[in-house]
Amino acid sequence: MQKKETADSKGDQTLNRVLLVLLPFAMAHFASYLYRTVNAVVYPDLARDLGLAADNLGLLTSAYFLAFAAAQLPIGMALDRFGPRWVQVPLLCVAATGAMLFARANSLGELVLARGLIGLGVAGSLMASIKACSLWLPPKRLPLATAVLLSVGGLGAMASTTPMQFALTHTDWRGAFLIMGAGTLLISGLIFSFVPEHPSKQKTTLKEAVGAVGQLYSVWSFWRLVLYVLVSHATFMAVQGLWMGPWLRDVGYLARADVASALFAGSVGMVAGALGFGWLTDVLSRRGIQPLFVCGLGTCIFGLTQALMVWAVPVAPLLIAVAFSFFGAATMMNYAIIAQSVPSHLTGRVSTSFNLVAFLLAFVLQWGLGEIINQWPATEGHYPLVAYQVGLGVILALQIPGMLLWLSFRSWRRKS
Repeated sequence: MQKKETADSKGDQTLNRVLLVLLPFAMAHFASYLYRTVNAVVYPDLARDLGLAADNLGLLTSAYFLAFAAAQLPIGMALDRFGPRWVQVPLLCVAATGAMLFARANSLGELVLARGLIGLGVAGSLMASIKACSLWLPPKRLPLATAVLLSVGGLGAMASTTPMQFALTHTDWRGAFLIMGAGTLLISGLIFSFVPEHPSKQKTTLKEAVGAVGQLYSVWSFWRLVLYVLVSHATFMAVQGLWMGPWLRDVGYLARADVASALFAGSVGMVAGALGFGWLTDVLSRRGIQPLFVCGLGTCIFGLTQALMVWAVPVAPLLIAVAFSFFGAATMMNYAIIAQSVPSHLTGRVSTSFNLVAFLLAFVLQWGLGEIINQWPATEGHYPLVAYQVGLGVILALQIPGMLLWLSFRSWRRKS
């Protein structure tokens, strides 16, 4: 009887942790993904209202990634020193401010500034969530917990597609961003009001934190764990966040409503991929197969789906959008792999160190892809097939060295 009561108590404790810790932070990650991908749907309105070309759209949307990346190391050090609650609450207020400024912007410069504030404000959403999980959950549950977090992010991506397209029939993009800003403030209030403080607090000094990050970037083991998936992960963010929408329109010849539906289906694929790869990682790890195997294999298949986009294989664009997001979700499992590799008091710095290089590269790829596409003249707002083939082909070629690096690994095959 006593054992049953103990088991019930542990079950109740786990449920409380999920409801009070994981769920509020997951909602912040939902908002982060909504902001990240919403331009793929609202870009026609932005282009029409403010006269933005492809390179302008690439710069505007990628400003999110640049600000996001710039904040990573300070956020990582703050997470390890102050905890996720006290970092996430003020940052979400910054994101809400950015959303409201975006809604009032009337020029490219104002939009870029507001988009940068949004990126800064949500820069800690996933990392704070992973940090909270590493504090409250056992290490062996991190891949599955991360998969749940990523799937909630996928729900945010879903909200930015067909639901956003529906919302735009009742308001314009300015009204939509005002509503998103208000929702972000609400999530910040929920985290402040309901998330408990973890009993263990680190007394790390700023000098020690900076030194630890510098040491991390100087060791090959960190870069080996990053480089095999880095370009693929950045490509997933850059294309899903903006260029999948124009590709579906210009190469897939879909109408605007159909583009939103295809993006919605792709977001469903991302949720399924995050949960599926998380579940597979959890199952195979019990049989001695390392998470690196699942992440790397999914990343290689992700490359094949990009090849379909480059070659414009005559299959349904909807299927390509779903496959892109499903297998692209495999690249995100590296967050759990990195978090597992270090003690919980270091997860903030280590995870954000990876995020820094990933989002900097996503900024370059998203902006650079727009620059390449803009080399070909648009006809009635549509760019030719060759523009996408060249741009996406260059990005795919950049991912090949990472795939070869993964094939050189031995540790993922079986635990010794």
